[in-house]
Amino acid sequence: MKVMASRSGGDKSGAVSAASRFQITRDPGSLDFEKLLSDLSAAFVRVPVAEIDLEIERWLEQIVLAMDVDRSTVVQVDPTDGGLYSTHQWAREGVITPDRGVRTNALEHYPWVSSKLLSGEMVVLSNYDELPPEAVIDLASARRRGGESNVIIPFMIGGVVAGGFFFGTVFTERSWSQETVQRLKLVAEVIANALQRRRAEAEIQRLSEELRQVSQVVTMGELTASLAHELNQPLGAILNNARAARRLLASKNPDLVEIDGALDDIIRDDARAVEIVRDVRAMFKRGEAQMSPVDLKELLLEVNRIVAADARMKRVSLSMELADSLPLARGDKTHLTQAVLNLVLNALDSVCETDGPREVRMLAGVTEPGHVHVSVRDSGKGIDANAMPRLFDPFFTTKAAGLGMGLTIVRSIIENHGGRIWATRNPDRGATLEFALPVEPGSGQAA
Repeated sequence: MKVMASRSGGDKSGAVSAASRFQITRDPGSLDFEKLLSDLSAAFVRVPVAEIDLEIERWLEQIVLAMDVDRSTVVQVDPTDGGLYSTHQWAREGVITPDRGVRTNALEHYPWVSSKLLSGEMVVLSNYDELPPEAVIDLASARRRGGESNVIIPFMIGGVVAGGFFFGTVFTERSWSQETVQRLKLVAEVIANALQRRRAEAEIQRLSEELRQVSQVVTMGELTASLAHELNQPLGAILNNARAARRLLASKNPDLVEIDGALDDIIRDDARAVEIVRDVRAMFKRGEAQMSPVDLKELLLEVNRIVAADARMKRVSLSMELADSLPLARGDKTHLTQAVLNLVLNALDSVCETDGPREVRMLAGVTEPGHVHVSVRDSGKGIDANAMPRLFDPFFTTKAAGLGMGLTIVRSIIENHGGRIWATRNPDRGATLEFALPVEPGSGQAA
């Protein structure tokens, strides 16, 4: 901003207003850049994460034209192989740019420039003859491939160099003023923030998926014995009925009624085994949550059936107390089954660590308007008061061989369904873990 003094001739006394004494002017280019930067910042605040890549390319065009350069390229470091990949770009007509998503040859052809970028140093070159003697490979590549002047600005994400912005001219040499370089740095910073936001969202999605898969693997391990017992019953019944049918058929006068009854039993037990396998496969299948009305009474009965064999094997009394009718909840039945299953399996483990009565009880009802309430109560060793605040924290466990992920995953599932989960110490012995889920609007009561 420049302040220029000028005296007004209309006031002979010399008493003039501030407005008439001073004329304030601003460099038009500065005004244009401030508007560009303001619009750029506002655009990336509003844009959805899924559209950030397209928005970057739209703005690279405007930046190239406004800053009077020929091209702009964004390269990012792939953390898996350390390579530089061109991810966004825009160039004037006739200017060659690297292919998007393809690893660039910058590390091989421009090792000095690349090393500066990866160490977080900015490079400003009016022409490649300004390169130091140790950049002999870079100089040879520049002369062979063309290009006149460049500003290369690194950006960091999480304290690590994640890539860089290349702004350059191809047809004419350019002397970069300090003001121009500063403006390019401001532009790069705004776009880098958008890239960081997109990376953070992608990382959250990746971790959520890994968390879900870890949960499924852990639960699958705990279910192996129970599943084997659950399947042994219908498979054993099928085998016994098949042998009985064979004996009947081998007799001189086969009793067709008994044979027909044996075949009916085989069909029924086969359907039961298929249903068990189908339910388990659905529980560990990849995919997005399928939100729909969920009958929690039916869900709890299913969990009871799944763990019943395991409870018998561990000599645990497993019981249920369900309201006559429960409102439907909205959610993914498979995920909610997984959450309840984790709570019940934890309860079974807890009661097996004590010498007292082994009792696990599932309860469900409506204790507050608009929510259905589910509890898993055990007579185990209980929860230490010091452990209670950290019970749902990742990697916190009271089990000698536990991963500390089970309750974290349960909390994630419940909270993703708009519910809440908590734990209490029972007045006599053991603990109760319980959660509340919103009722499906307009669902009425589920029988």
